[in-house]
Amino acid sequence: MTTPTAAPRLAVYPHREVTASSRPHAEIATVGLSLPHYAAVFAQLAPVLAQYPALLLARADFARYATVHTPAYLAALQALAAGHTPDWQPLLGGECSGLEHCLPGYTFALGGMCAAIDAMRAGQIGRAYCLSLGGHHAGPDWGHGYCLLNPLAAATRYAQQIGFARVLLIDWDHHHGDGTQAIFAHDPSVYCISIHSAFDLYMAKMRHLPDGTTTAARALGHCNIPLRDQRFPCDIATEIGLDGEFYDGSVSIDVFATALAQLPWIPDLIGIFSGYDAHHDDCGARVSDWTTDDFARLTQLVLAVAQHAGCPVLSVHGGGYKLPSTIAAATRHLAVLAGEL
Repeated sequence: MTTPTAAPRLAVYPHREVTASSRPHAEIATVGLSLPHYAAVFAQLAPVLAQYPALLLARADFARYATVHTPAYLAALQALAAGHTPDWQPLLGGECSGLEHCLPGYTFALGGMCAAIDAMRAGQIGRAYCLSLGGHHAGPDWGHGYCLLNPLAAATRYAQQIGFARVLLIDWDHHHGDGTQAIFAHDPSVYCISIHSAFDLYMAKMRHLPDGTTTAARALGHCNIPLRDQRFPCDIATEIGLDGEFYDGSVSIDVFATALAQLPWIPDLIGIFSGYDAHHDDCGARVSDWTTDDFARLTQLVLAVAQHAGCPVLSVHGGGYKLPSTIAAATRHLAVLAGEL
C-alpha cells in the first residue's frame, strides 16, 4: 500500500542519543573507528542537520529487534552488557568490542527510524535522514564491522507492520550489506541492492566475500553489484573461487541505474544505508572512486524511483572513515533529499 507523498518534505533525526551507552564512553574499550569515531562524525554533521526540520527524540522498545534478530542473540547481548557470561556465546567480530554497552543508543536509533516511518505513513514527510550506529553487517545472530544490531532492518519490519508492504533497501556503503542480505534472504517482500567492493580485505578476513557476489544475491532473491579493486589482478575472482559478474568503478553508477530499472515490483518504501566510505578519498580509492558529486547522482537516481512509485525514502547514516569526505558527501546527499539540488 503506497502512501501519497505530494510534498517531498525532509525531516532529520539529528539526536546524538544514538550513541548513548550504559557506561561513560571513556570507560568503554572499543576497537578501531568505533563509538568515538561515530560521535565525532555526528558532532561535525550537527550544523548541517540543524538546517532541516527535526524529528523529536524517540526510543523504541529493545524487543522490537526480535523481528530481525534471534531471541538467543538478543539475550546474549543483554547479558554481555550487564557484565555476565551469556548462556550462548554469539559470533561477534572484534570491531564490536564494547558496543554491547551501546544498546541504549540502538534503541534511540530505531526509535527515530520508526518515528520517521510513522510521519511518512501519516503523509507529514516524504523523506527522512536518521543518525545511527552501524548496522548492515549485523545478521540474525551475529555481528561484525562495528555493527552489533541492524536498526534499518528492524525499521523495515516495523514499516511493513503499519502498511508499507514492499520495501526496497539500497546499500551503497563500500562494504557489502551481508547482515541485511542474510536477514531478508528469500523474502519476496523486501528487495536488497548492495553496491560494494568485491574483494575488500576486511570482508575476506570475515570469509564473507562469496556472500557479496551476484550469484549469491540472485539465489536469495536480491541484487549485488560487486566492484573490482584496480589494485588486484583481473583474474583474482577465478583464483579465489568467486563466480558471477564483477564491474569496474567507472560503470558502477550506470549498473546501479540499470538495477533500479529492473526492480521486481514498485516499492511502497525505500530505505538507504548511506555509507560514504566508498568516496575516492576514503576506502573507495581505485574501487568505486566516487566523488562527492557521485553521491548526489546516486541519491537522484533513487529519488527518481521514489517519485515514480509515489513512495517515501528513509536514509540512514552508514560508514565513512575520513571526516572531510564523509561530511561533504553526507551534506550533498541531504541537499538532494531536501530538493535543493
